Amino acid sequence: MNNRVEPDESIEVNSNTTRFRRLYKHFQKRKLIWIIFFIILIVIIIVISTITATMNKTKREIPSTTTIEITLSTTSALLTTTTSELLTTTTTTTTTTTTTTTTTTTRELLTTTTTSEQLLSSLVINKSMKWKQNAFTVAGGNGQGSELNQLSTPYGIYVDNDDQSIYIADTFNHRIVKWEFGANNGEIVAGGNGEGNEIDQLSCPTDVVLDKEKKYLIICDQANQRVIRWSRQNSQDQQILIDDTYCYGLAMDNNGDLYMSDSVKDEVRRFQQGDKEGTAVAGGNNYEDRLNQLNVPRHIFVDDYHSVYVADFMNNRVMKWVENATEGILVAPGHVSNENPSLMSGPTGVIVDDMGNIYVLTDENHQIMRWSPGATEGVPVVGERESGWSPTQLSWPFDLSFDQQGNLYVVDAANHRIQKFDIDLD
Repeated sequence: MNNRVEPDESIEVNSNTTRFRRLYKHFQKRKLIWIIFFIILIVIIIVISTITATMNKTKREIPSTTTIEITLSTTSALLTTTTSELLTTTTTTTTTTTTTTTTTTTRELLTTTTTSEQLLSSLVINKSMKWKQNAFTVAGGNGQGSELNQLSTPYGIYVDNDDQSIYIADTFNHRIVKWEFGANNGEIVAGGNGEGNEIDQLSCPTDVVLDKEKKYLIICDQANQRVIRWSRQNSQDQQILIDDTYCYGLAMDNNGDLYMSDSVKDEVRRFQQGDKEGTAVAGGNNYEDRLNQLNVPRHIFVDDYHSVYVADFMNNRVMKWVENATEGILVAPGHVSNENPSLMSGPTGVIVDDMGNIYVLTDENHQIMRWSPGATEGVPVVGERESGWSPTQLSWPFDLSFDQQGNLYVVDAANHRIQKFDIDLD
């Protein structure tokens, strides 16, 4: 009996051991699965935390300096200036890793566009903006002459915000001068080799712009009846782009197309790269005062929509030609009515702000007048009716331009200087 029982007990013991081992192995497998699960969970948490921290850091990486400084009180003053004008703007912040775009709707908003390559700040200019009436001289102003701190009846300017400088068509010195912001002297960057028609000479240049890539100066070499391109890197690299033209004003659109006013052919032509003939985009139908005509056009301005604004000198008006239009729109009339006569006589320069307000220089007024859309008369913004050389006066202003901060630059031709009127944010 004992011999028969013992094997049964052994089988029972072995069976219990086998179950225990199976349970143990099962537990070990489940334990391994849980360990793997927790490792994966920890990795996911770490990855999410890292991404979140990176995004927050990117959002916080707002430049500590901008081209202009505007205090909270100044911004509040701007916001309360007008209650009816709303503007939607887009601010783009670019870093080396992430691009974030936000859209904000506000009143008369300051828009700042920042890139990793350069910090730029631009102010939305509208009909409520004012400029300080006392200008200060940023180029010339030392009498008429040919020294590097002098100018001689300049006709045109180009303000380069990227390079913090002004390019000046120093007309009767037959040269183009680059004048850095705050400098006491200019630098000759084209011409300056005496008056003449050789490839390295100029004769009475009236305007200058930079090409889209800012590698070349493009110059209205008026008395030589040509438009010439001059390399900024190599002073020996010149090329005649357009000949047989009495060029007066130049403009460059956002596609890099060149626009030129011709004061003899009474037209504005657009030239794409490599095109020597161009396409008439304004005027070109003789020299009378119909809407499809111009009469001695002077400086021009091209907006972001490729509309061309023309200082129509002899017609005493400013015309706007929408892209592909067959006739222009009268936007600043020379004479509104007998009861409300305009002050415009012989406009020479024109620019347009973000809101479509037009700023005009006239041959006899010695002021800059602002014409709002639909207005029947202009409003003076700087200058006085009488010509003079004081900080509040101009004498035969020929051209004007804004910089990135909304400051106003004026070619004060008879005073042989460039005047800067700071924007008044108070």
